[in-house]
Amino acid sequence: MFNYLLGAEYTSYFDFSTQEGTFVCVGLILLAAMIVACVAVRFAKKEYFKVAVIACVAIAVVYALTVTIINLVAVSKTTDMEDGLAYLVEAGKSYPWIIAVLTIVLFGALVLTLLIDRKKVKGRAHTMSVVYAAVCVALAFGLSYVKFYDAPYGGSITMFSLLPIALYSYMFGVRRGTMAGFIYGLLQTLQNPWIVHPVQFILDYILPFALVGTFGGVFRSLFAKTGINAAVKDGLALACGIFLGVIARFICHFISGAVYFGEYMPEEFSNVWLYSFVYQCTYVLPDGAISMVGAVLVMTSAYFRRQINGVIASYERYCGKTAPEKQESAAEGAAQA
Repeated sequence: MFNYLLGAEYTSYFDFSTQEGTFVCVGLILLAAMIVACVAVRFAKKEYFKVAVIACVAIAVVYALTVTIINLVAVSKTTDMEDGLAYLVEAGKSYPWIIAVLTIVLFGALVLTLLIDRKKVKGRAHTMSVVYAAVCVALAFGLSYVKFYDAPYGGSITMFSLLPIALYSYMFGVRRGTMAGFIYGLLQTLQNPWIVHPVQFILDYILPFALVGTFGGVFRSLFAKTGINAAVKDGLALACGIFLGVIARFICHFISGAVYFGEYMPEEFSNVWLYSFVYQCTYVLPDGAISMVGAVLVMTSAYFRRQINGVIASYERYCGKTAPEKQESAAEGAAQA
């Protein structure tokens, strides 16, 4: 699959004498080091295990993107364009099916995660989360209409449209944040939809925004253990969550653009993957950067942080996550934040 996606045939998988082999070997060494590190942290400092896992995932994503970019540039600069195009055409008979199967599997896993709730939330907590979800999704959808740039084949740079989804995940948790992103992705189909294939619909509308909701709140509990300034801590936690969500969104759009929109590739490009990469850079990254800046700005406000902490404290109290003797002190801490 890796060969099909990148259009580069690896002649040796475990050979440092070639560029391709070096990528594979370094990747395996990096993977082994991350596994050992996570296991060591799990037994030595159990409270930092989540931090270690998230850090390893971030490193793996960065490495994969780096390898992808280098390979795409290498393929686009091939001297024998006829052989290169022939290989891509032949590979094209297989990789759409592989991508389709993997996308459907990932989509199915996402749906199961949303449907299976091992910790049922009832009463006030459930009502509270639903009301805030409606507000955040509506706000995100409204902000998505405030556009700075419209890409020709779908996509746009908006004003903080990802921020409400990430903020909801930050307040109510990853699972509910994923659900909010899922709903927001469905609403996006009402706004200038560009759908050519069912798998492309999942890759462009469902997974990207659901993953933004997934990653939006992953850093709150991790950064809570640090002793840095509250404004900096909360701003970084929310911005880092948005960053991971944007990277995940970029990967989804990148694959979709190459597989399902390669026919729109201008003559200036010689490779659909390079074209898709450049196209997504024109709007996905700026759109995410704007939301990250917005996250830092809103968290600099003491009043805003106080309101957010109050919502989180109330939700956890209704869920029974806060011990009775600690509920009052938690509420007081939120009010003083």
